[in-house]
Amino acid sequence: MNGRRISATGDSVENTARVRLSRSLHAFWRKAVRLPWKNLRKRLRDAVLARSGAGARVAVDEATQLKTVPFDGRFPPSLAQCTVVAPCEYRTKLHPLSVNSTTTERMHYEPHVVHAPALTLEHLVDHYWHPALGLLISRDGRVWRHSFLGPFQEGFLHAVKAIAERERPEGTREHLFYEGRMRAPVIEGEHLLIANSDQPNFGHYMLDIVPLVHLGAAMRAPMLTWTLKPWQRALIARLDVPPGLIREIRPRPVLLKHAIVSNRHSGVGCQNAHPHSREAFDAILANVLKRARATATPPRVLICRGLANSRNLVNRSEMVEALKRLGFAAIQPEKLSFDEQVLLFAQAEIVVCEFGAALANAMFCRPGTKVIEIIAEGQHDPWSSHLGAMLELEHVVLFQRQSEEALATPRHVKDSQFAYAVDILTLVATAEALLS
Repeated sequence: MNGRRISATGDSVENTARVRLSRSLHAFWRKAVRLPWKNLRKRLRDAVLARSGAGARVAVDEATQLKTVPFDGRFPPSLAQCTVVAPCEYRTKLHPLSVNSTTTERMHYEPHVVHAPALTLEHLVDHYWHPALGLLISRDGRVWRHSFLGPFQEGFLHAVKAIAERERPEGTREHLFYEGRMRAPVIEGEHLLIANSDQPNFGHYMLDIVPLVHLGAAMRAPMLTWTLKPWQRALIARLDVPPGLIREIRPRPVLLKHAIVSNRHSGVGCQNAHPHSREAFDAILANVLKRARATATPPRVLICRGLANSRNLVNRSEMVEALKRLGFAAIQPEKLSFDEQVLLFAQAEIVVCEFGAALANAMFCRPGTKVIEIIAEGQHDPWSSHLGAMLELEHVVLFQRQSEEALATPRHVKDSQFAYAVDILTLVATAEALLS
């Protein structure tokens, strides 16, 4: 593209020896040095906090019921919530060329109704905001139910230095919050939070946070985020956010006097994409087409994951060569600017993509774009299937068969050395059928 090397060649996307060595060294460093040091610091911290007096028991706040008010173009008042976008439903379908999973996850890909959630705003008062996972914790230790992704895990609390773990007499463990140990600056005024953790996942940010930024810009409302990454700044620049609306802060705990949160912070917009989100991405695409330099992009695209990612394909280079004969250009999206990624998907006729966050760029695809998604069995994460149905794409899923031993390997655990192979003959036959 414009003479730059952004293609995913065999050497750039696959070197199994290098991957094995890199992951082994990283796992050794983490287990032998980093994890023991981290646990030692945690034990010392727990001991110090235990001498600080009685702490507040930490638990997810499922009890607080905010008053419901209508949305009138402004933030809801303190301790109230409003619905900005109503929920909706749409149906999925399994493409005739799809190869479904043989595990119980197949039910997520059979035709069914998707319940796309509403977009709500919630006005909380006096909550500590922690950057590691975006946790919002009240002064009495209650974790807001829409401030973490997925099911709550006690491990989320380990990054909060004012929380100690203690063993109960009956042998169970509990977490206690010591507000007196917090050294957090106070931020006054109402702010819409437009960040989860300080290490954002591309897919979650695109599908959960971008609609909030678009809403905040339309409302001319103040927004608050951790320090933005370059790609986030490029994205926000295409949303026409008025200057001064977004305030960036360093990724350190702060006490928010008035935090405006959304149910989208919990990842529901990513799991079950809402058609209303297209407004934000249509605006982005229009601005990219108007302001970005015209770029010639290949009509047939193979999206590859990089070496550093999990779910590594052991025969990726063979896949690249096989699809190259059909005119596919293998691309690693992280080598492109944000505008180039937008144009790549917007102008593509057919996309072959390994399962991953890069597929969130399908928000820029035209309805009817052909998409072949390669997924290893045992993923149990049908967000991309819902996204394809919502966008009216011609979406084919090709599940790759896995052994029982492989299925027992955790997929999302740090340093998990998960690798699999793609059935290249089936992939090529599927691509040829779609192209014909």
